[in-house]
Amino acid sequence: PPRSTPLPYLPARGSAMVKAVSSGDTVILLGRRTSPKSPVPEITFTFERVSAPRMASKGNNFVDGVGAYESREALRKLLVGKVVQFETRKQGVAAGDRAYGLLFFPNPKAPDGPPMNLAVEATRAGHAIPKINTYTQAGNDDEEEIEDEYERALREAYNEAQVSGVGIHSSRPSPYARKIQNSGEDYDIPSLIAGTSKMDKRRVKCVIEYVFDGSRVRCQVSPGQGDWQFAHFTLILAGVSCPRLNNNVEAPPEEYSREAKSFVETRLLHRELDVSLCGTDKTAACAVGTIHHPMGNIAVELLKNGLARICDWSARLMNPLDVPAFRVAETNAKRTNTGLWHAYAPPVISGSKEISGTVIEVLTGDTITILPDGEAYDSDAKVKKYSLASVRSPRVGNEKYGKPDEPWSVECKERLRTLSVGKQCKIVVDYERDIPIGVAVGAAAPPTEKRQFATISAGKNEDLGEVLIAEGLAETQRHRDEDEKSSRYDSLVGAETASKAAGKGIHSNKPPGVRKINDLNEPRKAKTYAGFLQRSGKLKAIVEYVFNGSRFKVLVPKENCSFVFALSDVRCPNPSPMGSNTKPAEPFGDESKRHGRLNILQRMCEITCTGVTNSGVITGDLWIGGGQKKKKLHGGANCVRSCAGRAPQDRIW
Repeated sequence: PPRSTPLPYLPARGSAMVKAVSSGDTVILLGRRTSPKSPVPEITFTFERVSAPRMASKGNNFVDGVGAYESREALRKLLVGKVVQFETRKQGVAAGDRAYGLLFFPNPKAPDGPPMNLAVEATRAGHAIPKINTYTQAGNDDEEEIEDEYERALREAYNEAQVSGVGIHSSRPSPYARKIQNSGEDYDIPSLIAGTSKMDKRRVKCVIEYVFDGSRVRCQVSPGQGDWQFAHFTLILAGVSCPRLNNNVEAPPEEYSREAKSFVETRLLHRELDVSLCGTDKTAACAVGTIHHPMGNIAVELLKNGLARICDWSARLMNPLDVPAFRVAETNAKRTNTGLWHAYAPPVISGSKEISGTVIEVLTGDTITILPDGEAYDSDAKVKKYSLASVRSPRVGNEKYGKPDEPWSVECKERLRTLSVGKQCKIVVDYERDIPIGVAVGAAAPPTEKRQFATISAGKNEDLGEVLIAEGLAETQRHRDEDEKSSRYDSLVGAETASKAAGKGIHSNKPPGVRKINDLNEPRKAKTYAGFLQRSGKLKAIVEYVFNGSRFKVLVPKENCSFVFALSDVRCPNPSPMGSNTKPAEPFGDESKRHGRLNILQRMCEITCTGVTNSGVITGDLWIGGGQKKKKLHGGANCVRSCAGRAPQDRIW
């Protein structure tokens, strides 16, 4: 395909950095940017009048020429990432897609001496063969003299290599005759991961052969790594995702994709580095791992420069202790609007970002309602609803729509109830979402409500979501890479990893215990059980619902039954009815219901049953609190309250 940018034109002499070494006689040189946003110019540079053995390619059936690998390796180890001096002899139309000339590099054995001619040294080491008398230079006498000197040096080096029997002139086969192993053809990625896990520090030495984009590279296992030497595989950098170039696709490259690829190529291409593998992608075609560079983690550097986003699915495969550095790097790039985040704006939170209050009710395994501190509970609008950020609990069923409870949903909700109801809590809002509520009617979209998702702490628990996840009662929410997450997302992932390893709750093979509650709503059943409940004395119960200030739905775990319970000899006014019923509330009816919700809803209490009504309502006394703080709500002459004849301003409670 035609090149998108023209080849740079090299001066007669100059210096440049070596980006990569293609073979024993060809390198790729990097130039200087013409502007801050322009790509770095590069050009293929080949030694003049020297030919090295060909590396494996499609043109030679992917088989190395004799001595090709050693020839390329000698030049790669010496030059990659270093600055060399060049002398251009031929370029432009006559040279095709490259430039020809000489490269000079300081002699490692004599740094203060004159630089060595790399073409001559490659010939002397037996890594290349000179092409003598194939090029003639017409022009001034000085150039002819240089040409003769170069030719003479090549001939002397070639004769010396033949006499010494080095490189391609050796009669002994190379100990590292390369036999390439391709993943998917000669081996599979899981077996490679299992093999490298037995190596020192669980790392394998690899050369980065090619960079697909900022987060995907092609690796070759270096020689001396046992049965895996010269294994080729595609590596996805764990924890990050870079924009795609969309090669061979009609779609244009994504923003900053070229910058990310260039960033990685400049620092990793053709370097020999340690690689640790931690897993595979979902098809097991690519390995996922970390490249260990002496200067740091390339994935973190990509995030710092705004050239990548954190990729949650691959971050889950990493050591949890390595992830916080990724979060810090990405957060700093967002704050400074660097790279991909040039248009980033922090999420807008309606209302206060931090709030404290008392938990009134647990709606599901990840959603609660609270009454903020300093607010009087004189209206249901004062109660705020919050969900745990980045936590997904098993969904509670809905009998109206025929949806059953998901496994462990009851256990999760009950655990959250014991952790939070009636306790002081602190809310730190992380993000907001529009949540569908109800069912769509016809072609219209379902109605939505704006829900705030927060990190909620209560008592000694810094994050209630982390407690649920650690006990295997919930799991971490899978977000898209660009979505906002919990400020403690990495801790949640770490807790989930530990829970999976221990096989707790939803991660175990055992289903939760089936608990069928005996509902005594029918008058006949309630009257049948009433005598037994009266003889049982004090019973521990949980208030599941408040109908009004003196009438509740309670669950007695010990007896595995639930029923409607009313305080004996006490009547509270009726509150506003639910649903479409427009019947007005009795005076102080809503206030008495809110009082009950605030003080006893979903709390553990003690009850004594003293009787049963004709409609199947169990009556008796109720105690709340514990120890010296226990309070009794009961009947009797001193507690009877009658609504009749009271002035509206009088309070029943």
